[in-house]
Amino acid sequence: MSQAGSLHIRRRRLLLAGLLAGAFMLLGRGFQLQVLEGAEWEARAQRQQREKVALPAERGTIYDRNGVPLATSRERVRVAVAPREVKDREKVAVRLRESLGLSKEGARRALDRQRRWVVVPGRFDPAVRASLRELDGIYLETVLERFHPQGEVAMELLGGTSADGRPLGGLELELDTLLRGRDGAAVLRRDGEGDPIPGAFITVSDPTPGHAVYLTIDLGLQEIAEEALRQAVAENDAEAGDLIFADPRTGEVLAAASRRTAGSRHWRAVTDPYEPGSTIKPFVLAALLERGRVHLADTVFAENGRMRTGRRTISDVEPHGWLTAAEVLRHSSNIGMAKLVERLEPQEEYEALRDFGFGTPTGVGYPSESGGRLGRPGTWSAYSRASIAIGYEVSVTPLQMTLAYGALANGGVLMEPRLIREVRAPGGLVARRTGPREVRRAISGETAGAVAGVLADVVEDGTGRQAGLGDFRVAGKTGTAWVFDSAGYRRDAYTASFAGFFPVRDPQLVFLVKLDRGSRYGGAVAAPVTRATLAAALAARASPLDRRAMAAAPPGAGPFRASAPPRPSPPDPWLPPAPGPFVFRVDAGPPAPVPAGAERRAVPDVAGESGRDAAAALHGAGFRVRVEGVGRVREVSPAPGSLAPRGTVVRLTLGMSG
Repeated sequence: MSQAGSLHIRRRRLLLAGLLAGAFMLLGRGFQLQVLEGAEWEARAQRQQREKVALPAERGTIYDRNGVPLATSRERVRVAVAPREVKDREKVAVRLRESLGLSKEGARRALDRQRRWVVVPGRFDPAVRASLRELDGIYLETVLERFHPQGEVAMELLGGTSADGRPLGGLELELDTLLRGRDGAAVLRRDGEGDPIPGAFITVSDPTPGHAVYLTIDLGLQEIAEEALRQAVAENDAEAGDLIFADPRTGEVLAAASRRTAGSRHWRAVTDPYEPGSTIKPFVLAALLERGRVHLADTVFAENGRMRTGRRTISDVEPHGWLTAAEVLRHSSNIGMAKLVERLEPQEEYEALRDFGFGTPTGVGYPSESGGRLGRPGTWSAYSRASIAIGYEVSVTPLQMTLAYGALANGGVLMEPRLIREVRAPGGLVARRTGPREVRRAISGETAGAVAGVLADVVEDGTGRQAGLGDFRVAGKTGTAWVFDSAGYRRDAYTASFAGFFPVRDPQLVFLVKLDRGSRYGGAVAAPVTRATLAAALAARASPLDRRAMAAAPPGAGPFRASAPPRPSPPDPWLPPAPGPFVFRVDAGPPAPVPAGAERRAVPDVAGESGRDAAAALHGAGFRVRVEGVGRVREVSPAPGSLAPRGTVVRLTLGMSG
């Protein structure tokens, strides 16, 4: 064989050997990847191409006591575009602009073929499905978001949630384990570049909705309270305010309004304690009466308004001479109370206030509740006994003070506060129902009745006159305390408050109004707010008050039900003029006749205004007012602009805002 032929054979053999070696290497590598390392690479591919995602559960709805939704979950739509799948770009661009409100530039970016997947910013109404679902390249995903059908009503109490449903505070946080439900699961497929594969979304397990929670809050009373507090804070140039209404018989919180002109929104009535001033005096008097250290007719000399004790001077707003124990409370004499409390040992004063719930959390079930401050007697100074008796060196929360007045109203029993009436499972079955719970008996019924009678006198002929409602008797006490800051007590800023219950006979509501850092006293600031709110509650069509029971109670009746039968004729249905923003008609009978020859005036146009503002405007024009419903004015009769005699009853029909 020639040399050239031999060289050719060797080359062929070398080439074959190389091919065989390459083949063996490929087979070996394939064996390594497919057999030896197959499970590992398969798992890695699964992790890269398939993603397990949670399907959020529908968050449970929060209702008021009557089943009106306050916070619920609503369906929204998230829109995504796969630009390379879009066939008619012009048609899709028009639909995106019309349905989603996108600009031309926004629609252009969503259809950019340089991108494989585009999520349109925002969440949209489910109605967009009708115009987008049949378009190629458009993918719609259902998402849930928290929604408040009543707007901002009770938001400080409810708290909020983040965009992904996490609770941020308030009852949303406190009740999260009940409301959040159980998430479902789904599998999302992705391509080799990690982008979602359109339509490759597989549900593995369905989510379970959260429980529904029914609060003790009454929406109508809550709206009234918030509007009254808003206007009071604005008119008195206050930095903040709180207003609470509760049922003294059950401890149910019926309305809870908090307002701040700046800062975060939360229910300050349980988180921010304050020095109560004179609103604490009824409990000191109750302790004295309960232990037999004083009788209401006992007298004490009030030093004509100024008394020096050690290095301190105690003064009264108005000078007084000799006062009975009842008059000490009626006129809110600091000097008289400082003298009377000397008949109690420090330990007795401390125990009495603790029995009314001061110095310990109420257990209401709200994040970061404060227990206030009531130091043990061993930490008191020589001045502490008198200071605490007039509302200093002690701090309380508005809710604590409300419940303490509730004990005076219900015969001496401190009730546990309630915010939740019942909890229902997703199927509608009641999972939990709460009832009234007594914490302890603070004082006897006899003592409670005696103090309640004096508190009624405070409103009729004392510092709380501006809270009076005529024949509908109110019992309460004003309080004014200097604001304390880093520089000490400020003489130009006050915490003004008014606490009490209504009506005096068989009380149905216990309340507290507090305004922070204003420049006026509690009797001039907080008491009128109480009067206005109670008047509006009486006039509301869906009032939580039992007006029949109040109509059957004779004027001047005591705080507790007597055995004597009620008077056969109800009290005058008109609330007589008194200091306060407006007067409501509270019965459904025929209006009182208008005097002959009365001046005719144009009825103001108050449509769309709050009931409080509308009533104030109509009273200013010389008309009487009758209100039906809650919320903002929807109808006015006689019609706005028409001429009607002065004194005519104008009917306002209110409706709740959506």
